[in-house]
Amino acid sequence: MKTHLSLGVEYGLSTGSLSDFYGSVIGTSLKIEVPVGSPDFNLTGTIGYTAYMVRLDYHGPLVLNAEQFIPVEIGAKYYFTKIAYFEGDAGISQNVQSNFTGSKTAFIYSPIIGISAPSNNHKSTIDLGLRFESRGDNHQVAVRVAYRFGPTFPKPEKPKEAK
Repeated sequence: MKTHLSLGVEYGLSTGSLSDFYGSVIGTSLKIEVPVGSPDFNLTGTIGYTAYMVRLDYHGPLVLNAEQFIPVEIGAKYYFTKIAYFEGDAGISQNVQSNFTGSKTAFIYSPIIGISAPSNNHKSTIDLGLRFESRGDNHQVAVRVAYRFGPTFPKPEKPKEAK
């Protein structure tokens, strides 16, 4: 059982009441996974950067800038097969926009389902996760694609030939 680190990029779509103003959501994140008790169950810690981009077709009376956040989350990840998992994260999200008039800090949570498929001769994995994320009035449905350092499960051994 090893600790794993992943570095990912994210793309999502804004949902809810703010989707009239913000469309695409882009970001990046760094995640650490620490196995607890078994290789199937991990505690996670995530820090990232998220930007809600103003819709290209927005022509309202307000002058809007991208909303920018730094989310910090902890969570748990459970592998229900060798590569597929459920994950739940919760934490805080700090707004880093200088002209933002609302609350600077918000509670954030996100249920996630994904796969972590082996690559590079089982020395690393490509992690693909789909999540719903809620941050105060800001919500998104997003995909995270990440390079995860270290194997998800051991490389299968070749059968030995009889002599």
